[in-house]
Amino acid sequence: MSNVPGLFVTGTDTGVGKTLVACAIIRLLREKGVDAVGFKPIATGEVAGRWHDVDALFEASGECEPREHLCPMRYRAPMAPVPAARIEGIDPDISLAHSALAELAARHALVVSEGIGGLLVPLDRRTLVLDFIKLTGFHAVVVCKAQLGTVNHTLLTLRELERAKVPVAAVIMNVTRPEDEPNARPSVEEIERHGGAAVRAILPYVGASSDPEAPHTELVARAIASLSQQIKVTQLAGR
Repeated sequence: MSNVPGLFVTGTDTGVGKTLVACAIIRLLREKGVDAVGFKPIATGEVAGRWHDVDALFEASGECEPREHLCPMRYRAPMAPVPAARIEGIDPDISLAHSALAELAARHALVVSEGIGGLLVPLDRRTLVLDFIKLTGFHAVVVCKAQLGTVNHTLLTLRELERAKVPVAAVIMNVTRPEDEPNARPSVEEIERHGGAAVRAILPYVGASSDPEAPHTELVARAIASLSQQIKVTQLAGR
């Protein structure tokens, strides 16, 4: 997978807005004429037979692929991947996701993948999210939130990526609650001072969703309006 152009959107935690940012990047790239497609190796937390974060990636990708191609491993329980799979009597094997990603990359110019939770979430008995990113060869986009504690969480994430020799394309801070807005800029200054990576954008509060990892279409549109003023996505994607 190392020769396939791609970005991997990871987060400092769950609920930071990875899907929101991934969908905005995909949409912006497609608007620029880049055949970008979304991907998520594993999703958990079925709601009425649907995984809403997968639906969001499906819509952002222009519905160009079936949902099962965009996310090949889906489990019903709203838990971490390994225990969620075990409830269904499955011993997860992330090689299934690698195969699906390779097939998707063969049909599209660029893949924007997103993880689940943070870097050290196990995807199967042997593989962490960080291991999966490294095997793809993709550059990382780190999404953090403006809440208290974000400096520590973001610096830990950047340190792990550096240790694994995964290049960081961008850090994006997402304001997930309006009351956290005053904490955004001071936190960015500390992250940049100690983390060795520029925070390329601060995404203001764009509204509430019933699931912070599954944004409504209008929330993605608001994110696009903000990110397009701060980031050139074609440069972000190495184009």
